[in-house]
Amino acid sequence: VTGLSLLAFLGAGYSHLSKDTYDGICFGDVVRKGLQWMMSHQDPEGCVGSRSAQKYMYNHTICALALSEAFGLTGSNLFKDQAQKAVDFTIASQNPGKAWRYSYKCGDNDSSVTGWAAMVLKSAEISGLTFPRSGYDGTRAWYDEVTEEAYGRVGYTHKGPGKVFVPGMNEQFDHHEALTAIGVMSRIFMDKNKSDPRLTSGCDLLLRDKPKWDGNSIDFYYWYYASLALFQYDGPSGPKWKAWNEDMKSSLVKNQNTASSGCKSGSWETIDRWSGEGGRVYCTAINALTLE
Repeated sequence: VTGLSLLAFLGAGYSHLSKDTYDGICFGDVVRKGLQWMMSHQDPEGCVGSRSAQKYMYNHTICALALSEAFGLTGSNLFKDQAQKAVDFTIASQNPGKAWRYSYKCGDNDSSVTGWAAMVLKSAEISGLTFPRSGYDGTRAWYDEVTEEAYGRVGYTHKGPGKVFVPGMNEQFDHHEALTAIGVMSRIFMDKNKSDPRLTSGCDLLLRDKPKWDGNSIDFYYWYYASLALFQYDGPSGPKWKAWNEDMKSSLVKNQNTASSGCKSGSWETIDRWSGEGGRVYCTAINALTLE
């Protein structure tokens, strides 16, 4: 959640040098302290966060993305070495010829963690950090393996549909095509080939399930990735993006907390499919990223 929160600030253009303030809080101080905290929790191999967490590659890749974005935004040497080390650990953790899952070279792959890793590599490419092309090659091979040719649907740990849930937390929520969105986004980032028919088919699947603020259909994670995928596909003026964006804005903006003060001000309630994992900070950070 620290990484996601920093990504929201960085995505809006705020750096450790920003002087903008709100309610007595300086945004530059928030970014600086968040980056300092993350770098202080990076181990000698470049992993950000404790490896005792069951799914620590989620934590690492999100924080690696934030470090890479911080360097890319500022060009500051304060972050360059740590950002490069975070990218290096991301590559080192990749299963040979394939992708990523919850821990270092664990032998299992999933399309969700791999999406965050793909974003780390894309950010590194833009920011001037380095990594071997095998990073993209393995990512591409994984999504090729789990993508249905006819429909463009991307599976989780194998080809084919399947509901992903944590027992006792979110099994009651509707299934959405979050993994398809991640696959579309990753392919565009890696190959820049929007004529790939799997992208068109995948985007069409997303448009059949547009954002709807309706109980068990609320899924901020899906909305984030689908927004990113469709914007990359034909935003800001294309028909697919426009069709999605109106429903997304209607759902998120109308349901943001608008209290004039207090910690809930500007946040979103923890009522979506995955808020049990990250709480109010997760909900607010990822929705801010979606709107960005």
